[in-house]
Amino acid sequence: MRNEIHKPGRAIQKVHPFICLNMPFVCSKKSAISPFISWNIPFVRNRGLTMVELIIVLTVAGILAALAGPSMQKFVSSNRLTTQVNDLLADISLARSEAIKRNVNAGICASTSGTGCTVSGNWASGWLVYYVCPTGDPSGCTAGNNVVMKAHEALTGNNTLSGTRTDTGTNTTSSIDTMTFSKSGAFSSQTYTYKFTVCDPKRNQTRMIDITVVGQTSVSSGTC
Repeated sequence: MRNEIHKPGRAIQKVHPFICLNMPFVCSKKSAISPFISWNIPFVRNRGLTMVELIIVLTVAGILAALAGPSMQKFVSSNRLTTQVNDLLADISLARSEAIKRNVNAGICASTSGTGCTVSGNWASGWLVYYVCPTGDPSGCTAGNNVVMKAHEALTGNNTLSGTRTDTGTNTTSSIDTMTFSKSGAFSSQTYTYKFTVCDPKRNQTRMIDITVVGQTSVSSGTC
């Protein structure tokens, strides 16, 4: 479509606003009016990258990737360790709160199957939260048996997890595969304190969860 501009004393001027006659935005020659577009292809010059420019771009990209790689790995490892500790801490709190709410014994234990406690099991292979079924429980469970409330999968990243308890009277420490809270939310035997240690061997860093005799928890950092 053409626009005709007429000025007094001059011949009629024919122009092509914004687009060309044949193809929109692409011309075989420069149009009479060509705002925002080039002679042939809009916004793009008829020129590619030279080999030197390509090598420079690839070199800069390689340097940036080399610098960002270790930082990214460190970030992922740190985030994984923090997540695993938070998961364990949340499950310990769940076991304690369920013991108080249900007025029964409840706890957390190492489990490789996710359906029952594993004697002398490896905590890094997984754990579960349970409560001891009381007599006359409306759920129909068998009195005295453990009822699984939540199961956690094995740790990732080759991280390790150990659980220990310390006798406050003799100051002796031993490994555990089960930790049980009483109806009050404290441990049935208040001569013991407990500790869980999550270790990232690649970064040589640990997160430790300490639990007092009354069931209060605290988290600290250290080295493997």
